[in-house]
Amino acid sequence: MLSRVYVDEREVEVGIRARRPQLLVRLGERDYAVDDFVIAGAEFSLRVDGQPLSGWWYRRGEELQIRLAGRTYSVQFTSHAKSAAATARAHEVRASMPGVVVAVHRAVGDVVAAGDALLTLESMKLQATLVASHAARVAVLHVAAQSVFERGALLVSLAAAEDA
Repeated sequence: MLSRVYVDEREVEVGIRARRPQLLVRLGERDYAVDDFVIAGAEFSLRVDGQPLSGWWYRRGEELQIRLAGRTYSVQFTSHAKSAAATARAHEVRASMPGVVVAVHRAVGDVVAAGDALLTLESMKLQATLVASHAARVAVLHVAAQSVFERGALLVSLAAAEDA
């Protein structure tokens, strides 16, 4: 899967093109063969198309500073470059472990704020209340009280609050 990032304020497509038999990384319009990649703290070394390189990296928020071959590159990971799948995951409440639904605190169509209770679950004799991570509207309740679910099960689907 290719993603879009900004390298020194220029939009570039990046991604892994192949893992075997050789790691191929796409950067812009070209594929590069990468091997012998080693990270030790903020320093790294690798070979790109057979040429040994070393440098350092520093990440702050959505920005990555990379010093390589005597030059520092600024790489921006932009929020608008998120995939549709990542956006959809932000509106899903999934189970982190198997269990049973003890109580349902909201109904379909309810508008919730960050921190509002959605469900109370029980797993391994412990109860936990799942809360909304952001302001939204309850689009679908995939479970009811006393429903049994597995780890990773989709429990609640949220939609943007303005879609109410």
